[in-house]
Amino acid sequence: PLTTTSNEAVKMYDAALDQMVYYYNDPQLGGAGECMRKMFRADPNFVAGNLLQLSLELYVTNDDRARARFDAYCAGLDFDVLHSFEKMHIDAARCLYKEDIVGAMKQYAAISEQFPHDIHSFNLGFVLGLITGHTSFLRDVPLAIVDQFKPHQPYYGLVHGKLCFGHAEMGEYESAKRCGDIALEAFPLDAWAVHAMAHMYENQSQPKEEIKFLDGTAKHWTRGINFSHHIHWHNANAHTELQDYDSAMSIYDTHIAPCTAPGDVFPLSDASSLLMRLQIEGQDIGDRHIRLAEMWSVCNDDFTSLFYEGHSSFAAAMAGDTGSIDTLLTNMREYIASERGGWNKVLTTKYGVQLVEGMRLMSEEDYAGATVKLAASVPGAVKMMHGSKAQKSIFSLVYVNCAVLSGDKVHLDQAQEHMEELMRWNNVTRLPPIQQRLWDKIQREHSKH
Repeated sequence: PLTTTSNEAVKMYDAALDQMVYYYNDPQLGGAGECMRKMFRADPNFVAGNLLQLSLELYVTNDDRARARFDAYCAGLDFDVLHSFEKMHIDAARCLYKEDIVGAMKQYAAISEQFPHDIHSFNLGFVLGLITGHTSFLRDVPLAIVDQFKPHQPYYGLVHGKLCFGHAEMGEYESAKRCGDIALEAFPLDAWAVHAMAHMYENQSQPKEEIKFLDGTAKHWTRGINFSHHIHWHNANAHTELQDYDSAMSIYDTHIAPCTAPGDVFPLSDASSLLMRLQIEGQDIGDRHIRLAEMWSVCNDDFTSLFYEGHSSFAAAMAGDTGSIDTLLTNMREYIASERGGWNKVLTTKYGVQLVEGMRLMSEEDYAGATVKLAASVPGAVKMMHGSKAQKSIFSLVYVNCAVLSGDKVHLDQAQEHMEELMRWNNVTRLPPIQQRLWDKIQREHSKH
């Protein structure tokens, strides 16, 4: 139900959305951005097109300019002639406007269930579930509509790829494999489906199988944009698990670091996480972390995701930049005291200060003090914060590593309990190799008591 008389606007809307959800640019069409421009030239008043753009501008941000554009657009609408579908999208965007990410997630899911072939609401609702740590949502949303898609229809593979990811996050690995195979058979260029399969292997502690899979599909996923660096991160993680540090560092230098830029938090988080893993493994990372800390410093008053603030803080800790951590803490306390609301505000209020204080103490090599702070924040935060289990595992690694370095029996016991809980959470019976190596260190420290 799209309110426009322009076939060209609808075609360009579909073309832009297709490139967005599959993470690629079609050179013949000029990319998603050019398709959006052509769409607006064909019909500047196209409601679905305007709401697509505005929702993406409001998505996980604290931007008053985006809010002003949304207000101005809504002021010019005649709500009496809008379809209920369009009104539901406005309500969802209004939740984003208020930083009510959970409300937006639920509203987009409701649109998706009522209009299952509206891939924008499905995709954005799914991503918002990931951002808010609603793990079961990542399975249940695609599961609710997957039967509405037949093999010959557009996005049949996409929905299965999302479902693969949801099953993997829920520890339902056979179902994940089945859905991932369907997705990649339908559309081998689906970078998200490749990524979902990487999670399936990673969550099960199968780095050899993960590397083999990623190498075998590289001719497809390396053609993507805005996402291939993240699949390279998974590949580097798998090499780190296998103690092939040279390969991991090479992937970092060739594919991950070149994607980083000041304020671009997604690639910065991948880069920081990988370097922290390598440092925990005792590897010399040179001065790579210094530049990362500098790039993070421009983000220390955003507060749209504790996941990113956490990465910023340990990147600064690696660089010994306690000044940036102190600035982040000051700004965080002001954010907590402010009138801003939403999921991230709740999460940050509950765990944020202790998490960042723990990183600061780690930077000063006060591992006992760091462990106290991290023990009080990491186990709860990783269940609620933005990101997949694989992404959030870095906080557990930092926490457990600090506990090992503290040598305190109570801290070691707490860290061991946390690792056991992670295995239950992932529905597995063995730890990933890097966690197993930390576990072995815990046992050696225990033997000293």
